[in-house]
Amino acid sequence: MFDAWWEEVPGSQETRERLLRELGRSEAELSGIEAGMLATLVAHETPWQDRLHAQAGSAGLLADLEGLDLEQLDEAGLVEVAAAAQRVASRAQQIQLRAAATLTSREPMNPQVLAEHTTGPAGVAGDCLALRLRCSKRQGHDLVRRGHQLSTYLTRTEEALAAGVIDQARAVVIADGVEHVPWQVAIAVEDEVIERAPGRTPAQLRADVAAALIAVDPDEAHARAQRRRHERRVTRPRAHPDGVASLRVEGPVGDVLALDLALDGAARAAKASGDTRTLDQLRFDALTSLGHHALATSTLATSTLAISTLDTGVLDTPTAPTPPTEQSGQSGSNAGWPVATRNGHRPSVHVTMSLEQLLPEPLEGATGHQGRSSASHRPEHTTGRPPEDATGRTLEGATDPGAPIPIGQVPVIEGYGPINPATARALAAGGIWRRLVTDPLTGSPVDIGTTRYTPPAAMADRIRARDRTCVRPGCTHPASEAQLDHTTAYNDGGHTSDANLGALCTRDHLIKTHGDFTLTQPEPGIFEWTTPTGHRYRRERDGTTTDLTPGGPRTPGPTPAQPGDDEDPPF
Repeated sequence: MFDAWWEEVPGSQETRERLLRELGRSEAELSGIEAGMLATLVAHETPWQDRLHAQAGSAGLLADLEGLDLEQLDEAGLVEVAAAAQRVASRAQQIQLRAAATLTSREPMNPQVLAEHTTGPAGVAGDCLALRLRCSKRQGHDLVRRGHQLSTYLTRTEEALAAGVIDQARAVVIADGVEHVPWQVAIAVEDEVIERAPGRTPAQLRADVAAALIAVDPDEAHARAQRRRHERRVTRPRAHPDGVASLRVEGPVGDVLALDLALDGAARAAKASGDTRTLDQLRFDALTSLGHHALATSTLATSTLAISTLDTGVLDTPTAPTPPTEQSGQSGSNAGWPVATRNGHRPSVHVTMSLEQLLPEPLEGATGHQGRSSASHRPEHTTGRPPEDATGRTLEGATDPGAPIPIGQVPVIEGYGPINPATARALAAGGIWRRLVTDPLTGSPVDIGTTRYTPPAAMADRIRARDRTCVRPGCTHPASEAQLDHTTAYNDGGHTSDANLGALCTRDHLIKTHGDFTLTQPEPGIFEWTTPTGHRYRRERDGTTTDLTPGGPRTPGPTPAQPGDDEDPPF
């Protein structure tokens, strides 16, 4: 399709025809050698930017790009180089997807016992890829799923990606858009959108796919919308720089629009009353006040539990509060949702920091001498939303603002990541803060031997504070929501101790127990994993992943040709 590159380059075909006339020959009369020489002449007389524009992604194109002196190119040439590099990347991404699809077809990647214990992915190819690529489990499984789609029925999309006609972002839009439909429908949708895909932005292509899904099968489109309602969710926080995080709300359009309109109405009302915050700030503050109030009162207040708009077409109309019942002491449907405890504690923001960082510098002249304020001068805990300035002043750093902090002592917020000490202290002044430090705070034993299976609360808290997240390399599932796993099984003589316990999310607990992954803990808090492919990884105490198989997997196998209802498993 892309071999006759001159057909894609403006003016190159005319050059070819001119040279044939000068030779007095037709194309059919040329020998193979002569045809090759003609192509060389055409290439020589065609501007290099035009040649570059028409080349498909390949190793040859990459070699051409590496040989360029970018400083010597004009602006138009640099644009073409960037576009050509994108085509090379697209080709590499197509190979990656095909490799993932091939991997998942192999028998060791599909342990039967795992399929019997999970409603999630039955294979472990995505888990193996996530470890090797240092990505999330979801990204690993998405890579496998998309690779399977492109290699089996979305073949036109795969061809376009391999040639660099579309990039990975557009291929993902098509694959994800037809993820939940039969392959016959997926092919019909692909046929509707693939020709225009190179000239559409990812957002435009996403709208094209949505329209094609409805056009191909309107009745099934409605049924899919009903099913997708059950997949509604609010994502967990995603960390951004400078102490900022984000959530994504995904669900029926009527419910999401209702939330948007409510936030907008509250923000505009506050603005009309003279509030100086921006509309965006007011929308954010209105939404997050729900969380702060709920954590302070242990109740997420709602007027009523609305039924999805996909069930009724409209949101329920809130009713007047009903008197508390004698049994519960709470109002009927308007009592709000009670906030559950987690591992025996009320929900709280877990901040890991040193005691020195916890204590702010005193106000000038407040103590009559230089030094930190005493414990009696620490900010009192309050309820509700923590103030931006817990002490009524700017919270100074524990040391001079310009003094560096050892990287291992930077405060950490569970579910987010590193945070500056001043922000950590501001959280500490609020009612939702819970102190977690790396050293034990009590005299609880570190090792209680084999006589007790369930770790005591102090030990469980200590393990979760140490691990912070699931101990599978790269997994960000909070340790506070994870299971505590005996690295060496309790039934095999494993102790209930700091040296034999680790936090594992449900998925990683399953693949350890039923997925042919093995786990050891050579030192407390350091975990070494071996995958079914023979790859070995060590998860350090700070979460860093060390690849223990730099030369590749150490399991026997063929030499590659030369170039030419998910139940918690037992601990």
